[in-house]
Amino acid sequence: DHSTDFREFICALSVTSRGKLEDKLKWAFSMYDLDGNGYISRSEMLEIVCAIYKMVGTVMKMPEDESTPEKRVDKIFKQMDRNLDGKLSLAEFVEGAKSDPSIVRLLQCDSVGGSAEPSN
Repeated sequence: DHSTDFREFICALSVTSRGKLEDKLKWAFSMYDLDGNGYISRSEMLEIVCAIYKMVGTVMKMPEDESTPEKRVDKIFKQMDRNLDGKLSLAEFVEGAKSDPSIVRLLQCDSVGGSAEPSN
């Protein structure tokens, strides 16, 4: 259909980067760290998650606890913000992402689906 969905985009990144999972996570961190200060704030995360939700639109059916960008960001911070300082360091982001199978699958381009299911 001449369009690229988010999964195809991530797969393209995986194929082109050919790096280790940790290298891909460091790259992803740099994409979320919009101001380059070495941390991902809630507002930075929300900006990126909002863009992703706009991109996938109604193509993906999200679980109730991820039904809005705000809920997804809350879930991410509950999972990753180990020291509860309201921002994610590179180490927190990498460790949190490695512990989330859906993130690992996306970055490795496995064909096994994540928690989100396509809607018909």
